[in-house]
Amino acid sequence: MKEVDSLKQKYYFSMLGIFLLLFVYDSIYYVVHKQVNIYLITTVTHFFLFCVVNLPGIFFLYRPIDQFLRTKENSQKAGKRILSLPGISTLWIFALGLSYVILTFLSFWVFPDGIEIFDPGKVPIPVWFSFAVSITYFYAIYPSFIAFFLIKDYNSKLRNFVFLEYEFPESKNHKKIGNDLLLVFFILGVIPSLIVILDIFVLTHSKKEYEQFMTLDPLMTILVDRFVIIVGMLFAIFLITKSFTGPIHSVLDLIRKVRNGDFSGRAAIITDDEVGELTGEVNRMVKGLQERELIRNTFGKYVNPKVVNHILKDNINLDGEVRTATILVTDIAGYTTLSEKLPPKEIVQTLNEYFTELVGVIQEHGGIVNKFIGDAIFAIFNVPVEDPHHARNAIHAALEIQKITETRTFGKGKKLHTRIGINSGVVLAGNIGSGDRMEYTVIGDEVNVASRLEQLNKQFGTNLLIGENTYLLVKDEFSCVHLGEIQLKGRELLTRVYKVES
Repeated sequence: MKEVDSLKQKYYFSMLGIFLLLFVYDSIYYVVHKQVNIYLITTVTHFFLFCVVNLPGIFFLYRPIDQFLRTKENSQKAGKRILSLPGISTLWIFALGLSYVILTFLSFWVFPDGIEIFDPGKVPIPVWFSFAVSITYFYAIYPSFIAFFLIKDYNSKLRNFVFLEYEFPESKNHKKIGNDLLLVFFILGVIPSLIVILDIFVLTHSKKEYEQFMTLDPLMTILVDRFVIIVGMLFAIFLITKSFTGPIHSVLDLIRKVRNGDFSGRAAIITDDEVGELTGEVNRMVKGLQERELIRNTFGKYVNPKVVNHILKDNINLDGEVRTATILVTDIAGYTTLSEKLPPKEIVQTLNEYFTELVGVIQEHGGIVNKFIGDAIFAIFNVPVEDPHHARNAIHAALEIQKITETRTFGKGKKLHTRIGINSGVVLAGNIGSGDRMEYTVIGDEVNVASRLEQLNKQFGTNLLIGENTYLLVKDEFSCVHLGEIQLKGRELLTRVYKVES
């Protein structure tokens, strides 16, 4: 709530701060004209308009945002107001400035005797026109221009807070940076230049009339206006630079986090221009990296892209759940002897070729390679992505693995005969490990049975054995031979063992 109050105060101060800019203008003109009455009148009028009258307007403009931040209600209305805040705040300041211009001209005609530096009745129309353009620029157009970038800078802080705290969606109404640059060029370049040209033209063609009603030197009038413009430009350049560089710094901070391996951050989308679009794309990129990092850390590198998309799309539960799964375990026959004969580099090359082939087959049939244990592969089906034909697909994968290992060689012409054990049943699936290293895996008695079945191949002289649970799921699809009931190590109950022939 303290942050909410602080944001509200900053908006109020930003809007009321326009009075300080006008106070500086009034003070500069006082130093030149030395007219206390005019100085007091203009200052009081500015205070009345930009402080007293401004306050209710500020309250009205900010009210939907304040209500949302405090109650989280009317989010749609608040979202629209947040996006439009710089624009409507600018229009409000312009309306106040225009009110001052109108009041100024009315005062010339209502209180002509109160004007000490010139006689309103003697002022030619061209001079009135030049004066009207100048005063409208300095007290209406320019303050609203400053207000736009002042509130735009404030709005970036507001949107940053809202983005982080409430996850507001990004705006779909994209603007162009070029429009803001064109506005800056027009307000700070074109209009002041036109005013100078107009002043010179008027003073050149109406010099005698000017000297009759104005005590101030014509050149001094132009110089004062230019000095005021320069003061305003310095302030404007500061705000404009901040409004353009602020969002970029936010993106750079996020990129630095990503470079250091932190994918949890997001950059607040605080503008609706190309930088805002870039920020949104960077956020989506980082989110994708975070999701893939999660998949890589959870399931390992060898995950089918289709499975990855399925996991991300369906928001798979990784905390732990009881599931029916089929476990496939492979092992290379005679690997110990092979590893003793081959140099380490050749072993690595041979295993990499072997694993690449087998992983591709397992993924093709919907399985996930959960881990490598030496020369063994531990793969799971129906977890975490559901597969109604998980047992059948596991056996198809096993048969294809057998075909590959029987028909081709790996490394420098090495045959790698593979033994496979498959079992189905209820397991506990989820993230398991320590706080800094988690691994998605399955545990349970059925997992141990699959491993024991793989080892039994050596006893029976077979290459593929399945448990009873798997057999019951695929008996109508594959030709299986019952090899008997075996007492597996670590189990009290006998286990029916089957050989898959085709």
